[in-house]
Amino acid sequence: MKLRNRNLDPERIADFECFRSGVLELIVKNSPLTEILNEIVLGIETLNPTMICTVVLIENSKIKIGAAPSLPKIYNEAIDGVTIGPEVGSCGTAAYTGNRVIVENIETSPLWKNYNEIAIQVGLRSCWSEPIKSHTNEIIGTFAIYHREIASPSEFDIFIISETADLVSIAIEKSIVSTRLTESERRFRDFFEKNSSVMLIIEPNTGEIINANQTAVQYYGYPHEVLIKMKIKDINILPEEEVKQERMRALSEERSYFSFQHKLANGEIKQVEVYSTPIETSNRHLLFSIIHDVTERKIAEEKVKSLLSEKEVILREVHHRIKNNMAILYNLLDLQAKSQENEFLTNSLKDATSRIKTMSLLYDKLYSGKSIQEFRLDEYLIPLSQEIISLFPYQVKLETDIISVQLTSDQLQAVGIITNELLTNSLKYARDSSKELEIQIKVWKEEENYHLCIKDNGKGFDSQMINAENPGFGLTLVNMLTSQLSGKLNFHGNAGAEYHIVFPVNRTRH
Repeated sequence: MKLRNRNLDPERIADFECFRSGVLELIVKNSPLTEILNEIVLGIETLNPTMICTVVLIENSKIKIGAAPSLPKIYNEAIDGVTIGPEVGSCGTAAYTGNRVIVENIETSPLWKNYNEIAIQVGLRSCWSEPIKSHTNEIIGTFAIYHREIASPSEFDIFIISETADLVSIAIEKSIVSTRLTESERRFRDFFEKNSSVMLIIEPNTGEIINANQTAVQYYGYPHEVLIKMKIKDINILPEEEVKQERMRALSEERSYFSFQHKLANGEIKQVEVYSTPIETSNRHLLFSIIHDVTERKIAEEKVKSLLSEKEVILREVHHRIKNNMAILYNLLDLQAKSQENEFLTNSLKDATSRIKTMSLLYDKLYSGKSIQEFRLDEYLIPLSQEIISLFPYQVKLETDIISVQLTSDQLQAVGIITNELLTNSLKYARDSSKELEIQIKVWKEEENYHLCIKDNGKGFDSQMINAENPGFGLTLVNMLTSQLSGKLNFHGNAGAEYHIVFPVNRTRH
C-alpha cells in the first residue's frame, strides 16, 4: 500500500483493508465487472458518507459510465459519451493528461466551464479524479470523488482515491482477461463443435479421448457419451505402444502429421491422415487432432499405380515389337540389296537399310530408359552421334559442342533425325583416304534462336549442282524436318560439307 508508512488513522486503514479484501474476493470469483465497480463505489461511500463516487471507463477516447449509483441520471447522461480533453471536467482532463486532477470548486474551475452548469444543477461542488492505468500504463478509466460542498482532499482522501483507482484497475484488467478468455473459449468451442472435419482432443499419456466433435461422432459411429469414454487405441489399429510413441512425438512437436488406419464402430477400417498439435487447457497438456478420411484417395492412388504399371508393361511390349519389326525390315532389305544386280537399286536399298539401322538407334535413345521429357539435348545427341559413327568400319574424329537444354519431344526427335541423316551422309560420302575424317557437331543459342551446325573436312560438293526440283531423299527429309522446327537451312560444300540450321526457342522447356 502506497501510504502505509504515513501517519494515517489505523482504524480507518483497517476499515479500508476490510473493504478491499471483499472487493478482491469478488474479483477472484469472476463476478461481473458492473457488480464489482458498483461494490467499490458504494463501499467508498459507506466508508465516508460525504463522498459521492463514480468510476468512468474510457473507450475510444470517450467517457463511458462504469458505476455511478449515487449520481443523478440526468448528470450521468450529460457526460456519458463525451470525448476526453484538457478542459473536460475533472474526469475528462485526468484521462486526457494521465494525472490526478483536484478541483475544489467546480463553479470557478476553468476545467469545468462547459459542464459546471449541469454539475451545479444537481448539487455537485467539488470533484477529485484519479486516472486508472493498466499494467502497460494505458489510461483505461478514472475514479472520481464528488462533494456537495467546496472541499480539499486530506492525506487520507488522497490515499483513498489512489488506492481505489489501483483496485479498479485490477478489476477492469481481470474482467478484460476473463472476457477475452471466454470469447476465445467460445470461438474454439464453436470451431470445434461445428467444424465439418473430424476432431478429437486426446490426453497424450493415457490416450483417453477427452472430447469429440459431432462430426467425429457421426464418422466413427459411436454416441458422444461412449466415444469420450474410449481411448484412441480402441480406434487406431496400430499396437498400443506404437500409438503412444506417436502421441509423444506430437506432444513434443517432433511431428504433426501422421498416417493411420482407424476402425469404425461397424468394424470398417478407414485410412486416415491425422494432424495433431499440443494445446494447454486448465493446466493440462492435451493433443488437438484433426482427422481426414483419405480412404478413397488411397484407393485411387493404388489404381493409378496399377494402371501406370500396366502402361509400362504395355509400352515395353510395344517398344520390343517395334524394335523387332525394325530388325526384320532391316534384314529383309539387306538381303534384298545383296541379291540385286542393278547397282543403282542396290545402293538405294543400302541407303534404306542404313536409315533403318540409325532410326533404330534413335528410337532406342528416345524411348528406352528414362522419359523423353527428362532428356537434355547434349546427353541425347552426343551418345546418338557416337553410336551412329560406330556403325561404320573406319576411324572418325568426332568433336561436339552442344549446350545442355531441354527441348520439346517434337523438337528433340526432329533434331535427332536431322543429325542422323546429315551425319550418315558425311560418313558415307565425305571420306577422303588421304586424311582422317573429322566431323563437328555444334548447338548453341543466340538471342531467341538455337543454331545446329554439322560439318566435315571431307570432299565437299558443288552446291550449285544440287537439283532444286529433285534434291534427293536425304536433303528432302532434312528440309521437311527443318520446316517442322519452323527453322531455316543453309549449306555449302566448298571445304567439306557444312549444314547450318536455325530454329526458334519458343517451344523449348527450361
